[in-house]
Amino acid sequence: MLSFIYRLATDFEQAHAVRPNVLYLNPTHMAALRESFATPDDLDKILEVLGMDIILEREIVHPQVAWTPTARARAV
Repeated sequence: MLSFIYRLATDFEQAHAVRPNVLYLNPTHMAALRESFATPDDLDKILEVLGMDIILEREIVHPQVAWTPTARARAV
């Protein structure tokens, strides 16, 4: 999951010349992302590594990244 998110962020940055600051996931994606970390319950560490806020939405089919000037802090 981390490599997929990294590729999304890199592609977004190349296309828009700005690093994304929001990651949209559904609960299943979030569970898979947490499994990528040694301490899956440490949300602060996950957010620090990603450098993005996370917004959970059940309707999201695939993870998505975006940039917004008003990213919601601790959106999970």
